[in-house]
Amino acid sequence: MPAVPSFMLKKLYVRGSLKNTAAGFELTLKNILAPGTIIGLNSLKVDGREVALENIRVLSGSGTAVAAKVVSPQSPVAFPLNSTATIQVVGEPLAAGPHDILIAVNTREVGLLEIPVADSIAA
Repeated sequence: MPAVPSFMLKKLYVRGSLKNTAAGFELTLKNILAPGTIIGLNSLKVDGREVALENIRVLSGSGTAVAAKVVSPQSPVAFPLNSTATIQVVGEPLAAGPHDILIAVNTREVGLLEIPVADSIAA
């Protein structure tokens, strides 16, 4: 059982931020819970299909981009309270319509968090 309930983790997602980009798609999280340190991005699943970590980078609110595959306890990403992080995926854009996304991250403070996201891409 996660240390943080799913209904609270859903609140991290910035509703309406899921959008296609020239390189693929992106979505944004905002930390409204407590200061955190991400020590690993375990997985990102879109509609049940896993996205390769090599295709993901995390853009912090300060503008620093970090490849997901290099985030580790030795190379953590700070996620301060009230800050944002945009998850950018290089690849095929998403089809118009609803999408279910599951982001699994390891944090120094509470361990594994699975953040569920449900949003749509406009037609």
